[in-house]
Amino acid sequence: MVLLIVLSVNCCGDEIKAAAGPIPAFFTNQPSRHIANISVNMVFAYVRTVVSTAGHISCVCVLFGANLVVSVIDGTARFIVSVISTCTGARIEQDYRAPHSERIRTFQNDNDLIVHRPNTGAADGGKSGPNQVMDEEATLQKTVAYAKEQYPEYNNNNNNDIIGNEAKLIELAKNLICNELGGDDPSLLAEDFQFLFPVVGPLTKSQFIEAFTNFNVREAFPLASANFYNFRIDPLEPNRIWMLSRGAYEHLGTLCLGPSKFPATNKRICLPPQCFSMSFDQNGLCYKLTGGYNVDRSAGDTQGLGGMFGIVTGLGLMKLPFPEGRPWKRSLMWEAFSLRVPQIVEDWKALSRVKSPERKKLMS
Repeated sequence: MVLLIVLSVNCCGDEIKAAAGPIPAFFTNQPSRHIANISVNMVFAYVRTVVSTAGHISCVCVLFGANLVVSVIDGTARFIVSVISTCTGARIEQDYRAPHSERIRTFQNDNDLIVHRPNTGAADGGKSGPNQVMDEEATLQKTVAYAKEQYPEYNNNNNNDIIGNEAKLIELAKNLICNELGGDDPSLLAEDFQFLFPVVGPLTKSQFIEAFTNFNVREAFPLASANFYNFRIDPLEPNRIWMLSRGAYEHLGTLCLGPSKFPATNKRICLPPQCFSMSFDQNGLCYKLTGGYNVDRSAGDTQGLGGMFGIVTGLGLMKLPFPEGRPWKRSLMWEAFSLRVPQIVEDWKALSRVKSPERKKLMS
């Protein structure tokens, strides 16, 4: 641990020395006449920075040590669980269910399918570097032609050519939304349907329907609106539609979460903007629904959480017993080496910017 801390500080050592400048005469065996000229503010600034640096290093040591202990406990527990699971056959079915990947692959196979807008380079106002902004319409034309050639099964249907047909895909998506995402009409979902949120899933069709029924979301929030908007086809996966949602929920009925039941609180909360997507097969059925991906944790009333976790947190119903259902909290190692060590450098840089006649004399 000590070695890691020393290495981290040493990596920043040159920068700290360069930022702080020459060592003041106060800390050397310079004649006493220089000491009398040292500004009280300068002395205070140096002492404060030294003390702060010592504090940061101490915090890094504590954080690193705590992380080491937690990692040992976590690793040991997972190893024991793995042994028990292997010996008893107590496996988690979901762990062996691979999430659906893209069924129509375009630029992954041929990068030339992407058409960029000119003068959109990464530097110099777009004049240099590879272009970054895609020409969506031109790209979509090329990916659709490629997909229809590579995936002929999508051409043999009665759904007006789903591939690349944004109007048709939006119609299918809105129909799904108007039927509680398929909860009210499971026939809109493919038999191999998967529900995939940041933490939950992939759930199968039957598991999704069961979970939707048990939650009784509409009974708890009869006036709720997900407020879907910005429906756009994915030009690189032309059987997929993307959308955003900024939901508003008013808790007017009993919410069921497993064995727990929460009566109406009459509270109204707004969720942060979340990204959703729906992928459709050649029969116009949804085979993958993704969502709950928060794109701005500073917005809304849920401390950055989306989906049901956000609703529970925003309403203050309970503190969920697992970290995935709680507001984001930085890890011990992130705070130690991505925040505190760089802060040491910033503190010494700030000290180097202190300008005073006394300091100029001190450096002469």
